[in-house]
This record gives sequence, C-alpha cells and structure tokens, in this order.
Amino acid sequence: MLYALEISAQKYFPENGPNNPREEHYALTHATLFVDYQTKVENATLIIKKGKVVAYGTNIPIPQDAINISMKGKFIYPAFVDLYTQYGMQWKSETTPSQREQFVSNKAKMPYGWNEAIRAEINATQYFQPDTKQAKILRSKGIAMVVTGIQDGICRGTSALVSTADVQAQDAVVQSQVAAGFSFNKGSSTQPYPSSLMGSVALIRQTYHDALWYQNNKEQTNLTNEALLTVMKLPGIFEVQDKQDIIRVGKIATEFKQRYIIKSAGDDYQMLPHIKKTSLPLIVPVNFPKAYDVNDMLDAENYSTTDLKHWEAAPYNLKYLADAGFEFAITSDGCEDGNTFFGNLHKAVSNGLDEKAALKALTETPAKWIGMMDKTGSLHKNKLANFIVTDAPLFSKECKLLETWCSGNSYTVNKAVSLNPLGQYKIENSTDTLFIRQNTKQPKIKFSNDTLVSKTVIYENGYYQVQFGEKSNTQQILLWPLEIDSNEFPFAVRSFEMRKYDIAGNYQVTRVNKIGKEVEKKAEKDTVITNSALPEVWYPYTDYGRSVLPSQKTILFKNATVWTSESQGILTETDVLIKNGKILTIGKSLSVSDADVVDAKGMHLTAGIIDEHSHIAIKHGVNEGTQSVTAEVSIGDAIDYQDVNIYRQLSGGVIGAQLLHGSANVIGGQSALIKLRWGMGAEEMKIEGADGFIKFALGENVKQSNWGDRATVRYPQTRMGVEQVLMDAFTRAQAYERQKNKRIDLELEALVEILNKKRFISCHSYVQSEINMLMHVADSFKFKVNTFTHILEGYKVADKMKKHGVNASTFADWWGYKYEVIEAIPYNAAILTRMGVNTAINSDDAEMGRRLNQEAAKAIKYGALTEEEAWNMVTINPSTMLHINHKTGSIKVGKDADIVLWSDNPLSIYAKAMQTYVDGRKMFSRDEDELMRKKIQLERNRIIQLMYKAKLAGESSHSKTSRKQIVYHCDTENEEEEHNHE
Repeated sequence: MLYALEISAQKYFPENGPNNPREEHYALTHATLFVDYQTKVENATLIIKKGKVVAYGTNIPIPQDAINISMKGKFIYPAFVDLYTQYGMQWKSETTPSQREQFVSNKAKMPYGWNEAIRAEINATQYFQPDTKQAKILRSKGIAMVVTGIQDGICRGTSALVSTADVQAQDAVVQSQVAAGFSFNKGSSTQPYPSSLMGSVALIRQTYHDALWYQNNKEQTNLTNEALLTVMKLPGIFEVQDKQDIIRVGKIATEFKQRYIIKSAGDDYQMLPHIKKTSLPLIVPVNFPKAYDVNDMLDAENYSTTDLKHWEAAPYNLKYLADAGFEFAITSDGCEDGNTFFGNLHKAVSNGLDEKAALKALTETPAKWIGMMDKTGSLHKNKLANFIVTDAPLFSKECKLLETWCSGNSYTVNKAVSLNPLGQYKIENSTDTLFIRQNTKQPKIKFSNDTLVSKTVIYENGYYQVQFGEKSNTQQILLWPLEIDSNEFPFAVRSFEMRKYDIAGNYQVTRVNKIGKEVEKKAEKDTVITNSALPEVWYPYTDYGRSVLPSQKTILFKNATVWTSESQGILTETDVLIKNGKILTIGKSLSVSDADVVDAKGMHLTAGIIDEHSHIAIKHGVNEGTQSVTAEVSIGDAIDYQDVNIYRQLSGGVIGAQLLHGSANVIGGQSALIKLRWGMGAEEMKIEGADGFIKFALGENVKQSNWGDRATVRYPQTRMGVEQVLMDAFTRAQAYERQKNKRIDLELEALVEILNKKRFISCHSYVQSEINMLMHVADSFKFKVNTFTHILEGYKVADKMKKHGVNASTFADWWGYKYEVIEAIPYNAAILTRMGVNTAINSDDAEMGRRLNQEAAKAIKYGALTEEEAWNMVTINPSTMLHINHKTGSIKVGKDADIVLWSDNPLSIYAKAMQTYVDGRKMFSRDEDELMRKKIQLERNRIIQLMYKAKLAGESSHSKTSRKQIVYHCDTENEEEEHNHE
C-alpha cells in the first residue's frame, strides 16, 4: 500500500492506458569512474536508482533487480553544468516599435517600470518548454543540466536550472529562480534610452537605487521593483562584450554589494591584473575564433593586430586564468555542436590547462556557484545521476563521448569505438588462427585456413558482428571482448568470446587469445605546451602595446630650451631633473650620479599638452542624447583604455585630456579627466582627486534641427525651449536638495553638485544670444559656468564673459562649417585672451588632437600673440580651467613630470615630439616607436603565416573584416551607436 502511495504521489498527469512504473535501477560495472574532478576509482561499480546515485565503489554487491551494464574499458565522469544558455526559452519581446520616439515602456500602462530594458519581472520558468533538438545538441556536449534564461535586455529577470533530459517541463525544471541575468545591452527594447554604454551603466545604478527605495517606500505599485528585490538576492550572471566591461561590472558590484558571475567574452587574459582586482568569478566560453582568410595579403592588412593576436592566444585563455589563481566555470556558448566544444576543450588542455581544473570548471564550480552542489557537480551518494560515458580519457585527442545520462535517463551520443582488436588470435582447442587486420574502424577478419573471409564487420552493443559471403556455411560470428589492456589507447583486446553461427542459427562458443606482435602503434600522448610558448600579452592588447609598462626613472635633461609656462618664461641652456614622477629640480649645470642623462642641447622641453575638449578613448557612444537631461551618465564609465588614439596623441606631445560627452542634449553627461597613461587600465588613467565636470550644450544640436524629420518629439525644439529645460532642471534640483528621506535620483544628484560648486560646466556654444542666456541662468541660480567650449562668437561677448569669470576653449581657425558658426573668425582666441579671459585651444577631433602644438601657433598668425601666450593655450591655460594646474600644465618644481622633449620650437610645423613623459614614465619615444612598428609587422606576419598553415591543415577560416573603430567628435549626435545595434 505504501509503495502504491509512493508511485501515485509522483504522478501529476493522467495516463491514457495501463500504468507501467519502473524502478529505473542500474548497476554500471567495471568502469574507470571519476566521482568528482579529483577522485578516480578503477574497476568501479556505479549504482543508480530512480535517477539518483545510490552507491559507488569496487567489489560492492549488485542489487538483484538492477540492470547490469558492463562499462569495461569505458570512463564515467560527472556530466557538465552550463550556466549560460537560453535552452527551451519560448519568449518574444512584448514591445512594439513606435513610429515616433517612445520615452516610456509600453508595459508601463500596467504596474511595471518605465524602461523596457529592465525586465526584472521575467521568470524564465514561465517561458520554458523542453526542446528535443536543442537538448540533443547540449547532451552531445556532455551537458546534463543548464541554467537557462531570457538573453534580452539589461536586467533579464530570473533564470532556471533545468535538465536536458527529454522529459516533461515539470520534470525538467530542477530549480526556478536560481540566478538573475544582466548585460549592458538593452536588446529588443524600442525605447531610445539608453543608447550608449554609459547610459546602460547609469540605468543599472538608478534601477538599484529605485528598488532599494521601493523596499521601504511603496508609494505606488511597481511589479518591476518588487521583482528586483528578489533579483538582488540571487547571483547575477552578467554577460559582457569584452574584458573592459568586467571592470565596469566590478564597480557596480562593489557599490551595491551584488554577487555577479561574469559571462566573459573569452579575452580575459588581455586584462588579467585589472580583472583580478574585481574578485568576480568568470564563466568562460571556449568558442575560439576561426582563422582569417589570408590568401590575399592585401585583405590580410584589413585585419586588426588585436584580432590576429587573439586568434592565436584565445585557446590559452583558460591556462592564463588558472595560472593567475582565478576561479572559473566553462560554458559551451558559441560552440555549435559537441565536436566543436570537445575539440576546443582539448585544444585548451593541450595548451596548458590542467585536466583537473578543466573538469572542475565543467562540473563542481558551476554547481557550487548556484547553490546546487547537493544535486549535481559530482557523483556522490544521493546526487542526481548526471554523468557521461566516454571511450577514452576525457581530455585525450581520441576521446569520444558515448552517452550522456540525465537524472538516470541514458542518451546515446556516439557509438563506442575505443577498442583496438587488430592482431593475431589463437583459437582454443584448434590449430586454426584468427587474423584481424586493416584498422580499428574498418577491421577485416579472416582465418588462417583461408576458409572464411569477412564481408562486413560492425561494432555495436559492445561486440563485433562479422558477416560472411553467401557461399559460406557460417552465417555470422559474434566476438565479445573479454580482456582489455587499458595501458594503451585504443585499448588492445587480449581475448574474445567467439560465437560462431551456422545458417540454421546454431552456434558454438570458443575463446580466442591474442598472440604475436602488435599491429597498431600506441597512440601518441598529447603534447602540452609549456609556459615558454605562451603568446606574448601586450598592454594594451593592440598596436603599440608593451609587454612591460614603462617605469618611473630618475632622468636629467641637459642644456634644453625650457618652456616653463610659468612667470620665468622660456629658459635657455637649462637642466631639468625628474624623479619618482615629479619635477625635482630646474637649473643650470646640474649633476646627479644615479640619473639617466638625456642630452637635450638644441631641443625644447615643455610641459605636456592638455586637450580640454576631446572625444577619444570613449567606448560605445559619445552621446546619451535620448533625453534632454542625462546628467546621470558618465564618460568615466565608458573609457576605452586601448584606443590607439591615446598613443597617437602621445606622439604629438599630449599628456592629458578632458573626455567630454557629445552635444546631443541640453545637459549631457559627466566628463572624465584622464592622463594618457598608455597601457594602464581605464580607472588608472583617471586623474586622482580631480574635480567633477559635466557637458552642457546649446544651439542646433540640442534642438535637433539637423537630426531629420523624425526627430520632432523630444523637447526642446527651439532655442527658447533650451532655456526652459535649464530653468526646469535646476529648479527641480533645488527642490530635490530640500527633500528629506529622498529617493536617490542620479540625474538630480549631479545637478545639485553644480549648484553647490562641486561639479563644473563645460558648455558647447556658438552664438552670442545663447552664451548670454546660460550666464544669466547661472547667475539666477548663483553658480558660475566654468568653460564655454567652441565659443566661436565669444569675441562678441568677451567683456561679459570676463565679468562672469568663465573660461574659453576654442578652435584656432574653424569657421563656416555650419550655419550657426557663420560669423566665426580666426581672431577669436586672441581677442578673448586680450580681454583677460583664460583661453585654450582644443581639438574636438582625434586627428587634430595630435597637432595641437600647430593649432596653438595659429594664434600668433591670427592675433599676434606672443609665443609664450600661444603655447600657454595648450598647457597651463587648459590645466587651469580643468582645476589641475596645481599638478600639471607647467614645468615647476613639485609638479608631475608631464613633459615633452621636442626636436625644434614646439610651435613650428617642423617640430617633432621626440619623447613624451607622463608622471615621469616615458610613454612615447620616437626611437622606440620605430622599433615597435617593426615588431608589430613581424608579429602580424608570424601570425598570418600560422593562419595560412592552419587553413592548409584543414581548419576553417573566414574573411570577415575586423570591426572598424568609430572616432567621435562633438557633432556625433544622431549616429546609430554600435553598442546597442551589434
């Protein structure tokens, strides 16, 4: 009666016909069993019942009702757990594209959040339906259990742990809401916001603040926020597009105390020291890139050095991680089938990944991260019977996956062919001999008396089935392997049980034993590549990267013409000593015993150039132009540390820059002040302790007059509206500051900082009427505009700018490139300077950024400024307007050693930056540059040759060109950014 109750308790659906419950009781014997990644048992028996492990070991009793399956010569491992899939997800976006700009989610008509990219309320279990085709592919990869979820949006809701068995959904789901999903890509959302990487970061941060506020202040029902409170308690699986995103995720994790598991892009080795500081665990794909088609050398020139090097180094990624002490799991994401997945796993192991580390990353580690070690990850007692059966050691080249067992359900993946039957066998009680020749996959069998020669030989179900021709009196022979020699691979058969059938179906049983020499050679062991063969990692991982970063040295520059950009002016035949990244001494005839001496006679030594208005080194969008006010976003969240323009501008004497948001909206995003510390990470490039800045904009761009006919919805559409946006924003900020127990609003937080003189405005501006307007708004709210940038009609209002106390950052001679600059003149910079306005020359352009010395010289032609006045426009003046003049911008004892050695007068078109130092580190040298160019070409040629050989060896290739870099400038307003359209 109890048994019947147990059976009925497990049945939730009616059956049409007789009920036939089975115990599902198996004993798998004589196996090489890996109980977990580090426990191996030879000649083991594994007993499973009702989908769970009952016992394992050697010489253990086999239950009478268990089906006995011999695993002689086979290997059993725990099945794999994949934490990143969308297996069985039957989901389509519920959003409908709009013909006009859509500022609020369509779901907001119901009690959900305002942004479609935040889908915290999604529960993957509700969308799960087993898919036999997908499940078969997963099982061909040895995967018995996956975390599956919706891979669409920034917050993707919760994921489920499911089995890949062909069972009902109710049985397949092991655990609902086992993890949460995140990314920086808004996916199928039809809302414009966010359109940039920095916007995605800001949206995630604001979303967390909203959920935490909602927890104790439920002023309205919001199902998205309610779901977020659950999401925040789960491990978050965060998909990133490249290694730099991991650092961004780490900052969010620290700020909001979140447990993230990074689904990486497989390029982690390129930033290991920085990634390690985040302490974030990694789910690492093994979908290694295919070789490029390099038959045509002209085509090969289109492939970036980064992509070429990554092709070679990607298979070493897991070894780099293991050697650095990382904890990681492995995902099959991106590998289309089992052959690709196992082939790449073998490649990773042959390139140095320890086999135990690999098995742990496929089994125990993923199970542990999602709190499922009591169910899977090993084959200890009471765990689910999730395991794989192979015909050889898992990570050997010859290994073939035979079966994947999911919760006690067996699924054949490949038929077993791991035995080597070839050789000569003595037939007991007979003078006849059995010969098995040819090869292990297509053996040919004959007898020494030549009476029987096989027609076909088939290996299945653990035995060889031998068919003979029609004239033979023998219908067939079955050869059952009895003794196996597992000291070699494929395993040599030492003896067979031979069943010889006649035409009537009668058979005789005889034993045959191997004699004579081996026919087949032993399989060669895989060659493990040692550390000395590891591809060299450059920092950054692109052209002009270095394997070792420059150090701070003690350097004495002798007999230079020194442009101090201080009251001392230009000093001739002068020495400058730098040490520990600082300017230590300035004088004549200096002598230091432990310094490297640079003979600078005939050369000019200056402070490094500072670009007040730059858009280099920004990743996935310079504008978050989707709303009129986006003060919550920050360029600091989207710095691209490996933008080659950093190096190029070092070659032009630039040592620092303000990275500005674009000019697509009235109040744009927060700036990032960086030094060009080439080879260091994004966070290390930021200037320590620098004041906060923010980009404002006026004119045509913000009212969208040049955006096309569809851009007619977002307010403002007129210059009058621009003023009202500003008045409204600061009025809201004042009210926000007065609130008690307020919900954190990142947009208003930034505006309050402006009101409290803790954040400073750089404003894109052209025409005098709007320049006057913004100064009036600032006066009304009792703050100052820090800088008008572009300011091409500044000469008209220079007296008012002087009174207001605002700086001017302008172009040297740009005019007439659009209508609102029709009255610009090249004398602008000189007029502003003569009025007493602190004036700088900026670039707003990656190419112009490395020629700012020549741009400064134009102020001498247009306006007759002195050489010192002109030079100060790119050194101490921008340093002053960025509030970093106490650190850099001039050659003064105690300041940072940010200096440039020029071949000639720095204002000359013939001048070359011979050496550029940042914090006393030689970040650019013309001599080293020549060597690096040769090294780059040699490296490219070497890898191209490897690719060519790989293609000849049969590896697949492709001709897709590398992604082109987007170079931003201030008018990159309505360009569809790559970030959310990949």
